[in-house]
Amino acid sequence: MKNIVVASDLSDRSRQAVRRGVHLAADMGARLTVLHVVDAAMPDRLSNRVQTEAAALLAEEVAEDADGRTLDHLIEVVVGDTVEEIHNAVEGLGADLLIVGLHRRRVFLDHIKETTMEHLIRASSLPVLLVAGDADRPYARVLGGVDLSPVCAAGLHKIRMIAPSAELTLFHAHEVSFRNEAERDYATWTAVSALPDNLPPPVFVEGKAREALEEVMAETDCDLLVIGAYTRSNAGRYMLGGFSSGLIRKPPCDLLLAK
Repeated sequence: MKNIVVASDLSDRSRQAVRRGVHLAADMGARLTVLHVVDAAMPDRLSNRVQTEAAALLAEEVAEDADGRTLDHLIEVVVGDTVEEIHNAVEGLGADLLIVGLHRRRVFLDHIKETTMEHLIRASSLPVLLVAGDADRPYARVLGGVDLSPVCAAGLHKIRMIAPSAELTLFHAHEVSFRNEAERDYATWTAVSALPDNLPPPVFVEGKAREALEEVMAETDCDLLVIGAYTRSNAGRYMLGGFSSGLIRKPPCDLLLAK
C-alpha cells in the first residue's frame, strides 16, 4: 500500500479519520494525502478564507498525530463537489485506500435518500475505511465477513496490511440447515482463491448476513469490521447492498469496505 487519501470535512468525526490515516501511513511507509473540499457555492471572499484556514488546521492535525515521525504527506484543499473532487483525487493519485469519518446524521433525510457517505463509497473504485472509533492505537481485533467473493478475498489481503498483528475472526452466514453445503463451498473457494496464508477457519452461522453479524459480535469484541461493499455478482459492483448501507449509516466499529 503506497498511497492513502483521507477526506476530511474538518469535523470531530473526521478528526479520527486523519489520525488513523497518519498512523497507517507512518507504519506502512505510505504517502498520505489529506483532502478537504470547499463547497463551490460558497462566495469567493469566504471561500478563500476557508481554504487558507482549512489547510492550516489540517497541517496542525497531521503534525500532532505524526508526533515527530517522518511522514511523506500532502495537504490538499480544493473547491467543488465533495464526491466528485474526492473521486478525482484518489484517481489522480493512484490511491490504494480512502479513509473517511462518520457521516453527519440527518434524522429525516437519511430515511428517504442516499447519504453523501453512501454515494462516496459507492462511487469509489478502491477500498474505503470508515473510522467510527478512537484512532489512538493499532487495531487489535478484526472481524471479517466471508461471502466467498473476489471482493471478500481482496478485503482479507487488506486486513493483513492495515492490521498485521490483530487477532482475526472470520464468519460466514448460510441458510438454515445448509451447514454442510456452506462448508463445502468455503473449501472450494479457499482452494481456487488467492488468499492470505494462515487464515483462521470461519465461524459458520445460520441466518442472513445481518443476523449472523449480530450473533458473532455479541461474542466477539472487535475494533474493525471488514465486509465487501457489494454483492457477489459483478453487476452489483455499482450498487451497495442493504447490509452494507446499513452498516455505513451506523457502524458498530471501524468499517473497511472492500472493493
